[in-house]
Amino acid sequence: MATGKRDKTFVASIDIGTTYSGYAFSFKHDYEREPTAVKVNQKWVAGTSSLLSLKTSTVVLFDKNKKFHSFGFEAENKYSNLAEDEEHRDWYFFKKFKMKLHGKKVTRDIVIPDDKGREMKAMIVFGAAIKYLKDHLLNLLKTRKTQVDDKVIHWVITVPAIWTDSAKQFMRESAYEAGIDGALLSIALEPEAASLFCQIPPSDQSIIGVTERAKFALVQPGTKYMVIDLGGGTADITVHEKQSDGGLKEIHKATGGAWGGTKVDDEFSQMLIRIIGGPVYQKFCDDKIADFLDLQRELETAKRLVKPTTDDKITMRVPVSISEIYRKMMKEEVTDALDASRYKGKIKWNADKMRIDPGIFKSFFKPCTEKLIAHLNYLMKKPDVQGTSIFLMVGGFSESDIMQTAVTDAFPKVSVVVPEDAGLTIVKGAVIFGHKPITNRITARKAKYTYGINISPPFDPSIHPEDHRVTVGGVDRCRDVFKKYIQEGETVLVHEPRTGKHVTLKAHQKEMLLKIFASEKSNPQFVDECEVEYIGPLIVKLPDTPDKIRVEVRMKFGETELMVEAEEQLNHEVFTAYFDFC
Repeated sequence: MATGKRDKTFVASIDIGTTYSGYAFSFKHDYEREPTAVKVNQKWVAGTSSLLSLKTSTVVLFDKNKKFHSFGFEAENKYSNLAEDEEHRDWYFFKKFKMKLHGKKVTRDIVIPDDKGREMKAMIVFGAAIKYLKDHLLNLLKTRKTQVDDKVIHWVITVPAIWTDSAKQFMRESAYEAGIDGALLSIALEPEAASLFCQIPPSDQSIIGVTERAKFALVQPGTKYMVIDLGGGTADITVHEKQSDGGLKEIHKATGGAWGGTKVDDEFSQMLIRIIGGPVYQKFCDDKIADFLDLQRELETAKRLVKPTTDDKITMRVPVSISEIYRKMMKEEVTDALDASRYKGKIKWNADKMRIDPGIFKSFFKPCTEKLIAHLNYLMKKPDVQGTSIFLMVGGFSESDIMQTAVTDAFPKVSVVVPEDAGLTIVKGAVIFGHKPITNRITARKAKYTYGINISPPFDPSIHPEDHRVTVGGVDRCRDVFKKYIQEGETVLVHEPRTGKHVTLKAHQKEMLLKIFASEKSNPQFVDECEVEYIGPLIVKLPDTPDKIRVEVRMKFGETELMVEAEEQLNHEVFTAYFDFC
């Protein structure tokens, strides 16, 4: 649950990605020009002068006592050095841990495995990552003589819009673990943050000319556009319509899947396994940590450089240790394995160099492109999505020429916009989201779930199942009936209340417990059905009276949170709870 208002002078956003993480920061009103995305441990592409990423690698390292040691490239380097001396086995190294929250109900006590399968509480791992980025920003401001008390900073954490309600709440509580005050914290949905950022033309467009983002910011009211957020782990897609007042209306609820850039990594790994076999590959991953990390970085470079028009072989450096392990375990050379595989004549592997046929390398992207295009085709046939004229591609994986070309070729009549530094649009947009007032905000949403409260109406044997019959105060009632307030797929204006009346069940009742539930079903009948999730309580304190008391409930969306407000009708005291669910 969340409370508080965003009225701080400074806003900082934190983006915990699947493969890279970073943050952005702005003083009040600086967002009207452009938020500052700080370069955290920037990484250079080997042999070129271009940046591989403005963010740091999303990995966390804990020592043998489960004490936080380091984050990002620093953690990778430390772990590599430990592995070189065979001293890494008691340490805890977590990578790509964000995907552990995707597509599942998450509890506070959920545990996640490190690279060796040993478990730690996920909230400790996520909290350490957030705390590192928070402290990194504060230390950077201090060294630049711009020291800011963190009590005057409003923090914004970004999350995929397609995540479950419990996963979003988990991120909020992980921020508490990092020492962020809940009253100074907001949760921003990643595609919405990117959409907000692209509403504001670049401040330097007069110098560099009219950019794609500047053109996008000038779209006319009534324009429908699809935000396609391609990150390391997921594809997160929503559809907005520009309003006459500059606001944005969500016209289709967020959808997507696990079709991010790490799928390419998985395909590359499967190729290696087909050549050298699973046991050899696993031995390499377990015993040669430094070499494995180097291979991942080499692959990341190749992924970003390959283009649809590339017709030369893709050259990658691969650790010699792979060949050495294969020779020791299989009693033959890795070239023998390659000749016996489906890749004979298409891949050359000599010592520390692998040259891959461009068709083979580009096929690594195929699972992502096929699933993305199929899903976009499915969405474009929806009545409320028809007429969408622009695709806004954001997120780090959107910078891939192969992904851009796949979307452009599949939808030639749609204008595809890829803003410069697409990977930073989310973290910068989250800063914009954190400031008030702002005109280009989300004014209406499509409810992702059906929301309601459990009630116990008088038992009716003609409609209620016998196993739900209970007796309260001498009256037979039906337990756990789902009283619907907001229906899945329904358009709901931000801050528009949905109201209902509830009555106490007995005299001298001291409090009323309102349990809030959500479901992907449009019309759940009972709160104990499958696909119905309990998301939290609202406790209403009641005056002591022999009479039954009426309680009016108001349920409404905030910007990215559900607010439930209950007013007892005797003394008119109001009780409120916020849930980061939308």
